[in-house]
Amino acid sequence: MKLFITDYDGTLYNNDTELKENIIMIKKLQKMDFKIVISTGRSYPSIKNQVDIHNIPYDYLSCADGSVIYDNKGDMLAMFPMDNKIIKPFQEFYKDLNYEEIQHVYPEGYSNILKDDNSELLGINICMSTINYTEELVNKFIKMSKNYPEYNFLNYMHPNYSYLCIKPKGITKSSAINYLINKDNVLIKNTYVIGDSYNDYEMIRDYDGVCMKTSCNEVLKISKKSYKTVRDYIIDIIKKS
Repeated sequence: MKLFITDYDGTLYNNDTELKENIIMIKKLQKMDFKIVISTGRSYPSIKNQVDIHNIPYDYLSCADGSVIYDNKGDMLAMFPMDNKIIKPFQEFYKDLNYEEIQHVYPEGYSNILKDDNSELLGINICMSTINYTEELVNKFIKMSKNYPEYNFLNYMHPNYSYLCIKPKGITKSSAINYLINKDNVLIKNTYVIGDSYNDYEMIRDYDGVCMKTSCNEVLKISKKSYKTVRDYIIDIIKKS
């Protein structure tokens, strides 16, 4: 058995035409005993809506950057909540920022409202216009991380919106892959990864993955190869199999 893991936005999906070509190749991988994993920063309802609309075949959905994993039957396989100690300090950090919204990450999706019972809180995201995503702000965020080593502090920039995110230490897209490898007894050499952005960094680094040609510089530096489309990457995989 083998695993094929792909990021969604900016990787598997760029436009409808490209996606259709990618899906054709994914179906070929499935016939070759590959399990397909879509690994995304989106919530489960958001990515599930996308795979249903486009009829994308998959075996697992790794959501909220590895915080929660579902199978293709809609069953939750794993969830990695964080404790509540960081909530108040983080609220103090962002209270005066010019942000679009605060996203509290739960298995059922992102909420602007913090629940009274946060036993299933998976993380907290600050979403802001990239115009307000300054170097000074990022440095302040990174400085805060030094006081809370038990959490994972993520920051990544997109053309229109950028994010500052907090979640439990060690929970990334890469840790979700590790969970699935152990679950299905897959050899690391039979694990294939492609992504494009900052939140794909760990999984590309840890699993000798590749990236899109449009990837951010940090990801391009660690990827063994870059591709124009997921389809092109799968063609290479099939040639070598």
